[in-house]
Amino acid sequence: MASLVIAEHNGNTLLPSTLSTITAAKAINSDIDI
Repeated sequence: MASLVIAEHNGNTLLPSTLSTITAAKAINSDIDI
């Protein structure tokens, strides 16, 4: 099953909370949609 991550950014880079969410999603599953 794929994970959907709603990305938050400041216009240039992803916020740390988004990066943490992506890391957690990768630990659960390799299919991630951002």
